[in-house]
Amino acid sequence: MNPVPGDRRRPDHPSSPADAAFSRGERRQILWLGLTLVPFVLVLFGGFGRENPLVVAAVTGLAIVAASMYLSWAVEGLESVVSQAVALAVLALIEVAPEYSFSVILAWQQRTDLVVSSMTGSNRLLLGLGWPAILFLAWLGARRRRRPFDGIRLSSHQAVEILFLLIASAYAFVIVLRGSITLLDSLLLVALFLAYVWMALRLPPGDDEEEPAIGIGTKVKRLPPVRKALVIGGFIAFGAFVIFFGAEPFIDGVIGVAEGFGISQFFLIQWVAPFLSEFPESLTAFLWAATVVHAPKGMANLVSSKLNQWTLLIASIPIAYSLSLGRPAAMPLSPVGVEELLLTAAQSLLGVLLLTELHFSKLEAIGLLGLFAVQFVLPVESVRMVVAGIYLVLAAAFLVVRLARASLFGELARALAAVSGRRR
Repeated sequence: MNPVPGDRRRPDHPSSPADAAFSRGERRQILWLGLTLVPFVLVLFGGFGRENPLVVAAVTGLAIVAASMYLSWAVEGLESVVSQAVALAVLALIEVAPEYSFSVILAWQQRTDLVVSSMTGSNRLLLGLGWPAILFLAWLGARRRRRPFDGIRLSSHQAVEILFLLIASAYAFVIVLRGSITLLDSLLLVALFLAYVWMALRLPPGDDEEEPAIGIGTKVKRLPPVRKALVIGGFIAFGAFVIFFGAEPFIDGVIGVAEGFGISQFFLIQWVAPFLSEFPESLTAFLWAATVVHAPKGMANLVSSKLNQWTLLIASIPIAYSLSLGRPAAMPLSPVGVEELLLTAAQSLLGVLLLTELHFSKLEAIGLLGLFAVQFVLPVESVRMVVAGIYLVLAAAFLVVRLARASLFGELARALAAVSGRRR
């Protein structure tokens, strides 16, 4: 999961060794995911089926899913090992690896349209499908428990995160108008993310809250120190090995499959690759959502993911593109790339504006999911532009009607006062 700055929890202390042990089912899950390394090594290093793009894409894709799961568990475990400041820096780097490797490799290969497809697909999946999934899982959980449910209310600590996501979403329109992604964009977006981290680290701690004992990542936190270090180290090593050696063959395999079967390369890179890396990372958030009481934590997890992607992901692209050329350069956007980025920026702007009241309702989730479904099922230029227009009209209407009473600004004022007080 992605780190949620300002959410400072008590370290986990298992009440007994049994509490820290993996169950039989969890050990089996770890084993089966680890076994994906066998065909991965045979294909990439043994040459078995290497000439068949479908085999390469399938084998590397499965290993990347396993790597994403392992890295997600390692991230959760690391949160209880190092200080929060170090964790934020290390965890951000770990979390970006699966999603960003695809865009960085494509930028290195100078496949500019496919870069945009990968970048926009991961962002639109996260907001258009992931955020509504959190709410609907929480709603189903509430119905099963016969509890009232009026949406997801975010913690006041998320106000800072939402503000920076709002700034990043607005800045994306600058890139759209310019028609290129530059190294100056990289500098500004990295600075924006670091400013967010700096401010979040200075927030007072929130209310202590018992973290839900869900999933392998939580169990990793509760392991004895030596065993915890070995498990985290193993998970990170597995994930780094697969991402380093498998990301480029996977991309090439997907492109080869598209060519062989007459499928759009743009479509496969936009949706298949991001889904493989996003779903494992989001699984813990979905499990939290199903508990209802921890649904805000699950939502905060995906908001954090969105901020990481909308800053660091975009920032990495012109850097890789410039390195591939051997000189500083802006990565140009084609007309299709501009349209895709405009649609993604419009979706992001509406999504983050919906959260300025620190509340996410069923109606809002249905709206985001419905608009995402339309542009996914009908991926033609006219539909994309109509949906982008709808996002922008709704965002403008929200600004006029609801922003004045949004909770975000009151919480931000308190957060800034807290930061100022802590500095003094």
